[in-house]
Amino acid sequence: MDKIEVVEAACPQCSPEEEVMHTVVKSHLLKCNNCGFIHRLPSKKRKAVKLKVIVSRQDVSSVQEIEVNEDEELHVGDEFVVDVGEEVSGVRVQSLELKTGGRAESAKAGDVRAVWARAIDEVVVKIAVQRREKTESVDYKVNGDYEFTVGDILKVKGHEVRVSAIKVRDGGLYKREGKSARAKDIRRIYSKILSSERRPVGEGLRASRKKGGKGSEDT
Repeated sequence: MDKIEVVEAACPQCSPEEEVMHTVVKSHLLKCNNCGFIHRLPSKKRKAVKLKVIVSRQDVSSVQEIEVNEDEELHVGDEFVVDVGEEVSGVRVQSLELKTGGRAESAKAGDVRAVWARAIDEVVVKIAVQRREKTESVDYKVNGDYEFTVGDILKVKGHEVRVSAIKVRDGGLYKREGKSARAKDIRRIYSKILSSERRPVGEGLRASRKKGGKGSEDT
C-alpha cells in the first residue's frame, strides 16, 4: 500500500490566508482535506532586492543598479545586461562583495552588498606590436564578442601585423595557429609587423627639407 503524504498549505477555495491540511495527489498537485478542492502547490513569493553594480569600463567606473530575487544565486563570471535610463551595458561579474564583509565566488543575491563588474559589450584590447627590437602597445577598441585568432592579419595604426600569441584573462597563453578567444576574455595580444603603409610621395622629401632647413632646399 502506497504511503499517503500530507502537507500544510493555503487552499485558494476555502482558506487562502491560513494553511490547512492537504493530501498530496501527485507531484505538486494537492487535495484540500477541508473542502476537497484540488490545486497546485502554491509557489512561495520571492522577495526582490536591489543590488548596486559597480561597472568598470576601461579606466572609468560607474555605479548602476539591478533588481533580482533575493534567493537567486550569483556567480563570478555571470554575464547580464544593466539597463538604467539611457545607459545600457553588457557586463561580466568580476567579484561579489558580501554584507558580512569579504568577497566570494558565488552567493545568494540577498547576501550581497555590491556586484563588481566589467563592461564587455565594447572593450579595449591591448595589442603589443613588435618590430625588430622595439615593441609598442596599442589600444584596439572592438565589440566584446569579436574573436581574435592566432595567425590573424590585422591593420593596426598603419601597420599590417600578424597575431603571434593571445594571453587570456584566466592566465592562459595561446600560441597554436588557429587558437582563438573573444575580445572580452583577452588580456593582451602579441603581434609582429609584416608591413607598414607607405607615406604619400613627397612626404619624406618635405620632411627632409624641413629638417635640413633652407640650405637643403638649395642643394
